[in-house]
Amino acid sequence: MAKKKSLVFETEKRRSNGSLYRFWIILIISVLTVLSVSLALILKSNDFDFRKAFFGTEKEETTQETETQTVPTVSEAERIFLFMCADGDRQKIHFMNLIKVELPECRVTVLTLDPEAVIRATSGSGESSAAIFAKSGEKELTSALEEAYDIKINRYLSATPTQFKSTVNFFGGIKITVPEQVDYKADGINLVLIKGTKALNGDELYKYMLYLNDTAENGAEKQAKAIIEILGAVFTPKNVEKSDKIFSQITNNFTTDITVVDLREEEDGVLQLMQEGIKDSAVAVYPEELN
Repeated sequence: MAKKKSLVFETEKRRSNGSLYRFWIILIISVLTVLSVSLALILKSNDFDFRKAFFGTEKEETTQETETQTVPTVSEAERIFLFMCADGDRQKIHFMNLIKVELPECRVTVLTLDPEAVIRATSGSGESSAAIFAKSGEKELTSALEEAYDIKINRYLSATPTQFKSTVNFFGGIKITVPEQVDYKADGINLVLIKGTKALNGDELYKYMLYLNDTAENGAEKQAKAIIEILGAVFTPKNVEKSDKIFSQITNNFTTDITVVDLREEEDGVLQLMQEGIKDSAVAVYPEELN
């Protein structure tokens, strides 16, 4: 006959002892957990290297962020540009300037040239810039100026009066400092400006440049200063986002040997000049000052 299993009756005391046992187990685990977390935080705050302590390896110092960090490109360049406003049939140059741009200094130097002044290149007899341009165009004029003044002109830009006005209006006008009151009347042109700084539209700025070229005292110097102000209105941080549109506006409206390839090659320099603006400027009196 099989032996009967003993029956165990759970008493109130047994239940009380079991609950007390579980309580102590939970308390001990909780205390150990708190101590472990606290110790880890203390070690971490003191730059304790767990990897080195347990595995004998150094902690990797370079993060992905620092590995991929790039240093902004700073352009180093010196360029001279011939800029002029002339009739489409090449019969008259209304005004012309040589513009030197230096990076990373963001310095601009401008020399105003007299289109009717005779320049003497070593390869031939003296002719005026206007005569060379009428006969041969921008490229030959650029070469003649390089030879006469012993300078390197990197690129040229030529705009008709209509193109010049359209470009100025594209920027919503250009702020120009007018040093004295202007009352200019010549060849059907009528321009009245009060002294001070004001935004001139394309037509007003074109007439003002003619006034400086024709009759103003120290007109060459004042025209160079006006060119610097025009460049300052173009190369400004607010135009960074639309630099491509500005380039298209100029290349589509002006006669120039600046190409899309040139822009891409000089993109860092153009953006730097726009982001930082013109930091320094000067008016040149003689071509030698551009060297």
